[in-house]
Amino acid sequence: MISKSKEVSNTNTRKVDTVIGKESSFKGNLEAPAGSVRIDGYFEGELHIGGDLIVGEGGIVAGNVVAKNVIVAGEIKGTIESRGKMELTPTAKVIGDSKMLTLIVEDGAFLQGMCAPLPKGDLKERGKVLRVDTLDEVAAGKVKTP
Repeated sequence: MISKSKEVSNTNTRKVDTVIGKESSFKGNLEAPAGSVRIDGYFEGELHIGGDLIVGEGGIVAGNVVAKNVIVAGEIKGTIESRGKMELTPTAKVIGDSKMLTLIVEDGAFLQGMCAPLPKGDLKERGKVLRVDTLDEVAAGKVKTP
C-alpha cells in the first residue's frame, strides 16, 4: 500500500508524506523530490528522496538510496547516499557502501560495507561534529583536557 499521509512516524516522530505499508511490496523507482518516505514493507529499486527516508523495523529495501537523511530500523541492501545524517537504530541491518555527512550507529546495529564522508556542506545539515583529539595533541598542550 502506497499512501500519502500527514501522519507522524514512530521512528524519531518525524512527519511522513509517503508510506509503503507492512503488507506491501513495491518494485521500481520512486522519486519524492520534496517529501519524506517511510518503508515498513518491501521495496526493490531506486529511491531518490528529497526529504528523509525512514525504514521501519519490518522494512526491507533492496536497491540504491539517495536521500537527505536516512534512518534505518529495518534492512537496506544497496548503496546509500545521505546528504545529511545516516542513523542506524539497534535493529538496523545495512549491507552495502554508504556516503554521508554524519553517521550515527546505535549499539546492536549491523553495518557491512565501506563508509565515506561526503564533502562538507552547510553546517545546518551536518549537525554536531565530533572532535577526537590525539594523544600527541594532548601531550603537546594543543588541547586542554577536562
